[in-house]
Parts: sequence; structure tokens; C-alpha cells
Amino acid sequence: MPQQTNNFYPDESIGSIMSTKVLTAGKGETLENVFELVRQSAWDDIQYVYVTGENGELEGMVDLSSFSEAQLSSKMSELMKKPKVTANPNADQETAVIMAIEHDVNCVPVVNHSGSFLGAITSRKIIDIMHQEHLEDALIGSGMRGRGSHILKLATSRYTEVVSSRAPWLIFGSAVGLLLGYIGSRFEHTLSENVAVAFFVPVIAYVADSVGTQAEAIAVRSLAIARVKSAGYLFRELIVGLILGIMLGAFGWAGAFLISRSYTIALIVGLSLFAASTIASVLASLIPITLKALGRDPALGSGPLATALQDVISVLIYFIFAMILL
Repeated sequence: MPQQTNNFYPDESIGSIMSTKVLTAGKGETLENVFELVRQSAWDDIQYVYVTGENGELEGMVDLSSFSEAQLSSKMSELMKKPKVTANPNADQETAVIMAIEHDVNCVPVVNHSGSFLGAITSRKIIDIMHQEHLEDALIGSGMRGRGSHILKLATSRYTEVVSSRAPWLIFGSAVGLLLGYIGSRFEHTLSENVAVAFFVPVIAYVADSVGTQAEAIAVRSLAIARVKSAGYLFRELIVGLILGIMLGAFGWAGAFLISRSYTIALIVGLSLFAASTIASVLASLIPITLKALGRDPALGSGPLATALQDVISVLIYFIFAMILL
């Protein structure tokens, strides 16, 4: 029989989007009983029957597509298999997608802390979640404010709402750009003495931004679907950043030398890439961890904020090395 709809779960949690109009049956019911049940109502999914015990606990699942030629008198207890995975209704909706991918299933049953069956995340819902999360992350990563249905409706929203959602981080980015210009002006003497120094400013900023973007994306995902210990995670990112910094620094040193034919310029670029990459990896992980500790969504502002800080720090590092070594 269909489960009752429940609206007591947080937004974007598994419980808030699970399907409750799914087939359930007791262990003693037959395949004929289930086929009769299918004809009695409209269902969100009719591929699976969720077999429950006397107290509503989930005992197993029956894939009807695998038993289309079975005897109608066959009981659910004979056909059912233990579910590969179950989900908690209070978990983030992305968790259901991760479970489905990791366990190679196209639906995820939802149970409470006592094992009682509540509903299911169907294959259609899994696809919807993947699409929604991908779109939201793309928009938020580009500097949009807001989350959930709000951000997905911006294409048809009023002009004032669209502008207010897009303007804040763009203004912030403009301020950062002016700050970078000011930093460059403070090193005018260094640039005038060796114009080749200016050639590699975009390289340093781009590489630091790329390293940070990767680290920030992984951190946001990890915080959303797993229990991450902040200190251990940041130490891990420090090691990863050091390794990446050594690789990128060595590559940058070689490339800069081929372009400038100067060992000093090459050393400046190599050291800057090493330092900027290491710092970017840690910084881009620290920002979402800090936002979560403050009770904010780690995805909100992490990308634009990390990008801005990385640009400023990487360019500042580059000019400091140039000023010291030239």
C-alpha cells in the first residue's frame, strides 16, 4: 500500500524528495497480489516492490522485471533480496546519488533509524537530483547568490531580482581587480627594470586559480556527503598542495627559462608557482570548511571568494620574489 507523504524533513534532504507512492507488500503476499495492487492506483515506480515486516521494517526488495514469468503464487519472501543500500531521510539529497553510483543501483530505499520503510528515491528522482545539483553548482561557482529553487528560476525572474543575485560577487571581483592593479603599481620599479617579469603574471594567477578551483570543488562535495575532520583534511590538502607545487614549479621554471633565457626570472616563476599552488590548495579548502563551521552553506561564496584571495595572494607572492631576487 502507498506510504503517507511527509513534509517534516529539511529542504534538499532525502526525506523531502523521496517518493512515497511506491509498491509495498508483506512477506506472505504473492506475486498475484502485487500485480493486482499495481492496477489499483498510479505509482511513481512499479519496477520494485518493497517487502516490509509486521512493524513496517524493510525486509527486502523484489525487482518485478526479473520475475515476469514467475508463478503468480510465489510469495514475496521467496523472491525478495536484501537491499544493497538504504538511505537516511535527513541526509543530503546528493547522498542518494552517490549511493546509487557506488552500489550500481537505480533506486534507493529510505528507512528511519529503526529500519522502518518510509519511501524511495527512484531512478527518475536520481536523475533530477543530478541535474539540479549540477546546475546549482555551475551557477554558484560563477558567483551567483542563493541556492535551491530560487537560483534555478533566475532566467524568468524580475530584473531587480536577477541583478541583486548577480551583482554582489561581480562588484567584489571588480574591487579585487583594482586591488591587483594597486599591487602592481607598488612594484613599478621592479617591472621597469625587467619587463619580462610582467610576462608571467597571468600564468601565476591562472595556475593558482586552477589549483584552488579543484581543491574547493572537492572540499564542498566532501563536506556535503561525508563526515570530514577539518584538521586532517587540511593537512592532507597541504601535502597535496606541496606535491602539486613542486611539479608545477619545476614545469614553470623550465618554461620561463625557455621564454626569458634568464635563470633569475625562471627561479622567480618556479618559486612563485610552488608557493602559490600550495597556498591555493589549502586556502580553497579552508574557506568552505570555515563557512560550514559558521553554519553557512559551504557552496555559497566559496568559489568567488577563493578565486579573489588566490589572485591577490599569488600575484603578491610573485612580485615579492621578483623584488627580492632581481
